[in-house]
Amino acid sequence: MNKMLTVQITLLVLIAGALGGMLLYTDVYDDIKSTIVDITCFSCIKMDPVTRIDFTFKTVDNQNHPGFILENLLEGPVFLAFREDVCGGCDKMEPIIQKIFNTYFEKEDFVYETINYSGTPVVFYHISLDHASDEMIEPFFVYDKDQRSGVPMFVMITLGDNKGQIQPYYATAYSTLGLEKNSKREALMREIIKQGIEYYNQNQEGYNYTV
Repeated sequence: MNKMLTVQITLLVLIAGALGGMLLYTDVYDDIKSTIVDITCFSCIKMDPVTRIDFTFKTVDNQNHPGFILENLLEGPVFLAFREDVCGGCDKMEPIIQKIFNTYFEKEDFVYETINYSGTPVVFYHISLDHASDEMIEPFFVYDKDQRSGVPMFVMITLGDNKGQIQPYYATAYSTLGLEKNSKREALMREIIKQGIEYYNQNQEGYNYTV
């Protein structure tokens, strides 16, 4: 009887250890660690990266563009606004983004909306990393081109001519854009959007993507 009890306890310990190992070493754990632990608010660490209008074809580690981004590019350029719940820089930038796109949302809201911006449809996403699905969080890691791993982060995805092939072309802006005044932050963000729209209108006819 005691021998059987010992065997049962040993099996339970082995099973518990195996399950713990699965949790520690699976992609699920890595995803959770990446999205919850490794992303910081720039304002919390007194960091405000300077933003340039710098469009590129190259994603982080040459990752593929998410499918929903490629699909939405059939309609217009795509704008992504990422934040976390506790983020002073996000709170500063959010009213500016709402003003630019003439929309309103709470910080935890997921927003997916096509907005007419100066005659061009722009597909707008507001994504809280604390509440969004894995699918919506994925672009954060694809387009964090300077690998800052911080919020707020804004991405303007458009189309460009890459040696004769029309491909997604994007610019990423961080934090409060390295600027002190809201008027200057708004002006720079509008310039990034304007540049993205111009690229899109120049190249949309050559874009081929089958849903």
